[in-house]
Amino acid sequence: MMDQVDVVVIGAGHNGMAAAGYLAKAGKKVVVVERLAKVGGMTSSGYMIPEAPDHLVTPCAVELLFARKSGIIEDFDLPKYGLRTVDPDPTYAYLHPDGSSIALFYDYHRTAEDIARINRNDGKAYLEFMKTLNVMMDIGFPLMMAEPGRPDVKNLSKMIGSAVRNVRLKDELIAMSKATADQIACERFEHPATIALLLGIAAGAGPVDDDGNAAAYMIFAVTHKYGTGKPIGSLQSFADALARSIEASGARIELNAPVAEIIVDDGAAKGVRLEDGRVIRAKMVIATCDPRTAMRLTTPGGVPRALTQRIEHAPANRSNAAPFLANIAMSGPLSLKKHQDLRHDDADLNKAVGLIGTPEEVRESFAMARRGDIPDRHAMSLSPLSNSDPTQAPPGGSLAYVYLPGVAVDAREGWSPALKDRTMTSVISHLGEFYEGLGTEVGRFVETARERETRLNVTNGCVTHIDFGALRSGVHRPATGFGGPKPPFPGFLIGGAGAHPGGGVSGIAGRIAANRALRELKKIR
Repeated sequence: MMDQVDVVVIGAGHNGMAAAGYLAKAGKKVVVVERLAKVGGMTSSGYMIPEAPDHLVTPCAVELLFARKSGIIEDFDLPKYGLRTVDPDPTYAYLHPDGSSIALFYDYHRTAEDIARINRNDGKAYLEFMKTLNVMMDIGFPLMMAEPGRPDVKNLSKMIGSAVRNVRLKDELIAMSKATADQIACERFEHPATIALLLGIAAGAGPVDDDGNAAAYMIFAVTHKYGTGKPIGSLQSFADALARSIEASGARIELNAPVAEIIVDDGAAKGVRLEDGRVIRAKMVIATCDPRTAMRLTTPGGVPRALTQRIEHAPANRSNAAPFLANIAMSGPLSLKKHQDLRHDDADLNKAVGLIGTPEEVRESFAMARRGDIPDRHAMSLSPLSNSDPTQAPPGGSLAYVYLPGVAVDAREGWSPALKDRTMTSVISHLGEFYEGLGTEVGRFVETARERETRLNVTNGCVTHIDFGALRSGVHRPATGFGGPKPPFPGFLIGGAGAHPGGGVSGIAGRIAANRALRELKKIR
């Protein structure tokens, strides 16, 4: 059997569906092929705990942070197709071991006041920090939205305008774009709690001692201005709404349709062959899956060896540190212990993401991951998802999403079931110093990076497909020759988290790929 379309998109994650949706809106015949039984990819969720069949497990992302600004929600009218969100305020809260806390409110002035209760100098410093971060966002968002290697007058003018208006901050912005997150936190703040708040957020973007990692602090500005946006019913509801929208525009989605080969004939991609033997011929192929996976699927000998090796050597969790995720289902409520009682205001920390880990624990988590060791004390966050969205747990029950940003991809002793159990025992013990209710656990879903690699077919379980870094951004993401306007070889484009602007839920990479495909299709007769 053979099908003929304009574009075939590999992967029904949010970037793949966004690419297909923009193409369908432009009148192109497009099909999305997905190896799994549902849409979403890393924005999917499901009932994955046999002992707790009514608890909704989220095994990857939980927030729409960058989608709030990217335009994807508006372009596909996602509220019409079922998307609803909730925004707890405060969104995050650092929980210090002594019972004190720092709440991250929408209003950054209020956050600065909260910090000042712990350290007056840090409160003042946070206000100055936000001046820099707001400018970074004003420059960074247009940079994210712009297509690398192609003139973009609209976004370029926004970047230039902000840079000119804030020229006095030029040196600070340059320093922040080059520095480690740890360095910037220690330069600007004094108290361990304030430093831990910053490191806890930045750790989600990778090792806090990597040069350039401080750019992750733009998340503070985005959170203060736009909120985080947690979909009611988990990110699966976001993915489902996106699927309904693009199908209404004419795009076709095929589930349970793993790709066996990206057909490359005479140096050009000509479509895909599925594992069931079907062939879908296409003028363009957009791979939104992991770039290494995509290149390994190309017809043997069809792509120049230099290109395949360039992608093969692109870093994916190169430091051996990656997220370790757990969803804990409980039959009773989940709440903070002394941290909520010690608050001086009406802030409800029981709905905020709780950041746990002193500066030393954050640093040590990445250092031990590099060695393949597992610590007893952890740097982690706990999102009490059911406290802000009761639909994700049965009545009376609760659900905790626990995220450890820096755990060994390959443990020194190997990730045996026994090691996973020991790790979770130490995680639960550590969390128990802060939260009540964990003793009512009825089941859990736990996933190492290697297990994520198997489930989602992503190299080393890397949630951003390719590591971030100055040499892996813009036209050089995922590798030189792959990120610019010109396809690396005819008929083929990268359009997922491995492309600009990288990971996170935004849909920008999918939109850029769609625009590139539309230009290339005009050249094909």
